[in-house]
Parts: sequence; structure tokens; C-alpha cells
Amino acid sequence: MSVGTRTTAAETQPSYLADKRGLGEWFSTCDHKKIGLMFLGWTVFALLVGSLSGVFPVAKSLGGRGLEPRFIFEATTYHRLLLLFLFLVPALPSVFGFFLLPMQLGARNMALPALSRFSLRFYVIGLVLILVSMFTGPIATGWTLAAPLSSTDPGSFILVAAGLFCATLSWFLTGINIFVTVHYKRAPGMGFFDMPIMAWSLYLTSYMLIAVGVLFGVVIAYLAASRAGDVGLFALNPGLWTDYFWFLVTPSVFFALLPGMGVVFEVVAGISRRAVVGYRMVVGAMITLLGLSFLTWGVYLAGQGQGQDPTTTLVFSAISLLTAVPVALLTYGLLATMNQGSIAGDGPDTFMVGFLLHGGIVCLMGVFLASPAPGAYLGTTMFVSTQLDYLVWGGAVFALLAGLHYWWPKMVGVEYSREVARIGGIFAIIGLNLALIPRLIMGTQGVAQDMIAFVDGPAGLSELSALGWLIATLGMGVVAGNLYASTWSGRKAEANPWGAGTLEWRTDSPPPEKNFETPPEIEGAYRY
Repeated sequence: MSVGTRTTAAETQPSYLADKRGLGEWFSTCDHKKIGLMFLGWTVFALLVGSLSGVFPVAKSLGGRGLEPRFIFEATTYHRLLLLFLFLVPALPSVFGFFLLPMQLGARNMALPALSRFSLRFYVIGLVLILVSMFTGPIATGWTLAAPLSSTDPGSFILVAAGLFCATLSWFLTGINIFVTVHYKRAPGMGFFDMPIMAWSLYLTSYMLIAVGVLFGVVIAYLAASRAGDVGLFALNPGLWTDYFWFLVTPSVFFALLPGMGVVFEVVAGISRRAVVGYRMVVGAMITLLGLSFLTWGVYLAGQGQGQDPTTTLVFSAISLLTAVPVALLTYGLLATMNQGSIAGDGPDTFMVGFLLHGGIVCLMGVFLASPAPGAYLGTTMFVSTQLDYLVWGGAVFALLAGLHYWWPKMVGVEYSREVARIGGIFAIIGLNLALIPRLIMGTQGVAQDMIAFVDGPAGLSELSALGWLIATLGMGVVAGNLYASTWSGRKAEANPWGAGTLEWRTDSPPPEKNFETPPEIEGAYRY
């Protein structure tokens, strides 16, 4: 597969960052690139606040005094809510979907530019509402918002529900925008199998965002109604919430790394300077993985002792284990693409390797949880909460960092220090595993999930985990500081520093406002 080499960027136009109209223009903009950068800022802010909330349970586990149990449960609740629903699910499709997708399709903007702005505004409103509830009347229901606890908790549950409703509405609008853009904004001559893998991953994720966004928003509204006036579905049967919750959360949270796979494929193809090997096989595996994601929620019901009969448990276990097939095909595609490739980069590859390492750990943990016997034991322990941490930090964060280090020259037009990026990435990988492997061990010892602050595990594991978080934070700080410092360094980046062959690299770095002066010529997805 290949793309034509004729330059189509609007070279005479100024960069999209050259606009001098101030913050007001950013607030009202419909430019997909600015929307993507603002999503980056807000999702990272949600990640930081959620991470700070997670400091208190760790401090309690180390013997911290003056931290009441209610406060620890509140901190744990917001830690999970912010990291999962305000970062893990929206970060990759919102940041890279808005910034990159039109350029990868040869378009000038998203198909529905005004909808891009509303997606961002609803996300910000949802985040603000949840943060307001944190300071005015925090809830302690846990991130699953379990009924009937959500109906009796004295905190500002209605504010949390309103915030989550706005967040899911943002997911829905983002999914609609990506879906319509792929269908109607591809450059003339570009078929579906001429799109890069990244565009495919975003397109498939849009189905999940649309379905889960609207349905999760509805059930959250029902849950709030049962809290407000003893009406609605869950007022009659509070236990039914668990079924709806896991049915919708399993694809949105546990399979949120689908766009992460798209990022990694683009990074591998770019730094290896090879077209993706088994392109159609990879697309088929991603489609299969998305379909299976809606059929595996019963594993988590069985693991939490919800009274599921053995036959149903066995069926869900078999379906969950089937996900190993598309995962294996995706892994083969990555390794085959790297084989005999000309590895050109030393910035994004560290985070790409970290993503693959941690993704493999998540999949291996999933095998244990999907197996009926070990899953019944591990499903209520820290084994599950540690899998969530690997999903957020080892999956979404490392995929985001891999993508940022790959597309940073395109996004802001400057070069960062690749050596510093590699050092920071290595520290982050070492620290993260040092933090989470002790928690895995504690899970196998029966410590209940998110109860590290109250239950003593094997001697020294809490301290080792805290040391790991410290090292990981140091590494992440070096990485973030390196990217931020690059914006002041004045080291202008080349238009295509990786020698990559997808359409976004045929515009200037950073791109002009309209991306392309004329529609680019299409000869396929990759050219090397």
C-alpha cells in the first residue's frame, strides 16, 4: 500500500497555532486540531486529580494517621471515577480522534465541526460537576456506584450522576462525529481499506462510544431518579444495576485500549518504515475484538458472587477466552511489521514497548479472571483493581505517551529530547511494575479490591508498592517536563522526522488551519 508523494499542504498558510486572537478564539473554535489539544489538557487534568485522590489510600496503607475510613472510601471512589470515566474511556479517541483523523483521511476538518466543540464543552461540564461534588459532598459508593448504596449515601450523588451523564454525552457526540467523518470526509479515491490502522481503530471505537455513551447515560439517569424520588428501574430492583453496569462498562473500560492499538500500529509502522503486515487481518481482528467486548460482562458478575448459574458462567468464560485469538493476531501483525524494519525512532518506541508489555500483563490477568475457578476467587480481590491500574497507566497512559512522542513534531512543530524521553519512559516502566506487582501478590493472598488502606498484606509489599509509585511519578514527571520544555526550546521539527507514509505527514509541521490546500492523491494507506 502506498500514498502519493506530492505535497498537498497549504504551505503558504500560517500554522493553526499562529492565531493571535487569544483565549476567546480557542473557546469558540471548531478547528479539530485545537479541540484535540484542549481535550489533551482536560483529560490530563482529570488524570492528575484522580491520581492525587489515590495518594490518600496509599498513605493510609503506610500507617498514615488522621485519615478516617469514610474519607478513604471517598478518595478511592473519585480516584476510580476520574481515571476510568474521565480519562481511560475518552482520552485516546478524543485527543487523537479530533487532532489526527481528518488529516489521516485527507480532510480539512471533522464532518460536524460544531459537534466537536459541544463534545469538549459537555466533557468539561461533566468534569467540573464531579469535582464540585468532591468538595461539597463527596460520595463513598465505590466506582461501581453500587445500588442500593448509591441511594443511601449522604454525599452529593445527584451531582456525580449529572457529571457522568454529561461525560457520557460527550462520548456519544465524539463517537457520532468520528463515525460521520469516516463515512463522508475521506479524500476522493480513499476506500475503507485505504485508511491507516489508526483511523480504523477510531472508527471502530466510535461504535462503542455511541452505544455505551447513550445507554450508560440513560441508566445513570435512572439511577439518579431512584435516588431522588424512589422511581425508576433501580428503585424497584436495585440489584439490576449491577447487570446494566457491567454490561456497559466492560466494553467501554476493559476494551478502551482499541485506539491504543491503533496508536501502537502507527508508531511501529512509522519507526520501522514498513507498511502494516497483514493489514486486512489486523482490521478483522479489531472488528472481532470489538464485537466480543459486548459479550464478556458476565465474567465480572460471576467473579463478584452475583449468583450466576454455572452454565452461564462457563459460556461467558469461553467467550472471554476467545478474545485471545484476535489479540494474538494483532500481536503477530505488530511483530511482523517490526521484523526487518528500519527502526528510526528512539522516543516513541520506549512507550510502545511499555504498552505492549503492560497490555500482555492485562491479557494474562484476564485469562485468570475468565477461568471459572480462579476467577471466582480473584474477582473480589485486589487482582481486579490492579488490572484496572494496568489498563489506565500501563495501557491508556503509555499509548497516549507513545502517540504524543510520535506526533509531537506534527502537533506543535518542535523537537523534544529523545534521550530524556527514553530515560523517563524506562523509569516509568520500572516504577509502574514495582508499584503494581506487589498488589497482584496481595490480590492472590485474598486482600479485597481497593482495601489496601485497611487490610495488612504480606510484610513489606505496601512499602514496595509505594516506592514503585514514587519512581513511576518521577519518570512521568521527566517525560511531561521534556515535552513542555520542548515548546520553549525553539528546536523546529522536520515536517516528517520519521519518514512515515500516512497522509498527516504530508502537511506542514505544525499544520495550517485547513490542513490541505487541495485533496491529496490516494494510492493506499502506507508508502515505504
